[in-house]
Amino acid sequence: MNRDLFNQKKKLSEMPDNPDATWADDVSFDTLEKKIRESKKATLFALRPLDDKTWMKEKALEREAAKSASKAKGDGNAALKSPKTKGEEYAEPKKFPKKFVIFMSVWSASLILLISAFLFFFYKFLEDYEKVYNESLPYHVMDDFLGNFEPVNIDYIYSGITEKPEICEFETEENVKNYLNRLLDSKEISYVEDRDSTEKTPVFLLTADNYVFGKVSMVQGEDKRNYDLPKYRINKFEMYCEPEWNVSIKSYDNCVVYVNGIALNDSYLYRTDPNKETHFEDYVELPDEKYYKISSLYERPDIRVINEFNQEVIPEVNNTTGVFETPFSAPEEIENEMIDFAKDAVSVYAQVVCREINDSALDRIFIKNSMIAKEIKQNSGNLKYFPSHVTNETEDEIIEFIPYREDAFYCEIKHVQHMVIYGARPRDVETDARIYCCRENGEWKVYTMLF
Repeated sequence: MNRDLFNQKKKLSEMPDNPDATWADDVSFDTLEKKIRESKKATLFALRPLDDKTWMKEKALEREAAKSASKAKGDGNAALKSPKTKGEEYAEPKKFPKKFVIFMSVWSASLILLISAFLFFFYKFLEDYEKVYNESLPYHVMDDFLGNFEPVNIDYIYSGITEKPEICEFETEENVKNYLNRLLDSKEISYVEDRDSTEKTPVFLLTADNYVFGKVSMVQGEDKRNYDLPKYRINKFEMYCEPEWNVSIKSYDNCVVYVNGIALNDSYLYRTDPNKETHFEDYVELPDEKYYKISSLYERPDIRVINEFNQEVIPEVNNTTGVFETPFSAPEEIENEMIDFAKDAVSVYAQVVCREINDSALDRIFIKNSMIAKEIKQNSGNLKYFPSHVTNETEDEIIEFIPYREDAFYCEIKHVQHMVIYGARPRDVETDARIYCCRENGEWKVYTMLF
């Protein structure tokens, strides 16, 4: 009921003989509102839901709303009672309960402690992870491996080569190790990652003074590090070994050639030539020349030859051809015998030419029926000589000497006669001759003489 209707009824009650006057007596607006609320309450109770729990929840919500409204009303009254300065408005600060302040302090301290502990353990985790990660990188394996090159540990390096270099029968592993030592000694050893390298199969090239001499290949092992990080191991280690020596050796068919103490057979023979000296072909057969070739040697070989006199001969390198040539050699007593005869033969020839002795002396040094001796005798009248002279002394110089065999040799000799010629100053007469000699019936004879 609104106020207008109430006021209207109030007026009616004041009128005399009005049947509704009794109803309007003693009725006020507050009394009516109270009755209306009680009526609503009764109605809601009568129409409450069958579910008591739902109804109880609704009642609780109503009570909470009532308390909130009451509290708000009390706050409003307190605000009205607070003294205010003209033009100034402020809100009174809230006062928190003591237990709440203690709870918040403890909770904040616990939170800070928890966060600090988390950050500490997280930092330790990162530190350990970084350490394990760095240790898992393949270059650490290379750094450890490179330690064997400073200083160079040849035995360890050679034992680690996956595929050993091929070695011929004339060398051993020691020759290869010496080669590697020369290759790496006093060099700056380093490594670079190969362009074929991948994360699962890293590949590194080894360098010595920026010269690539080897390759290291890695794979991930089956076992893992912490945090499932890989462990690398060396799967293959290669060394680029390149043999430096290919040698050719010239010898003769009456000799045995040894390379590093091993005798050569005909499988290493690549050429055979007859002896180029033709002045003996009508008298004696000279040994043929044999050429051997050895390839893929890591060191300069030790080459020795045993000749027909069972002497050990060291071949000499021909700087023009690069061939190790075996010199002819004979025992000292045989060589001295040959050289003495050569000196005697040239001296006899010089004395005959100078008319110091009779030309019949030529028969002692030349072979029987020698055409050279005949020509010298036939032309003796035309020979230039000094009619009045005397040879005080002679001097011989051996220019070349080759003992082809024990019964044949060649010698180039320069014979000098220091003469005193009457009526003239002293004079030296030189005779340069090349003679080819053979043994005939146990005696040395000149087969051919060239001037």
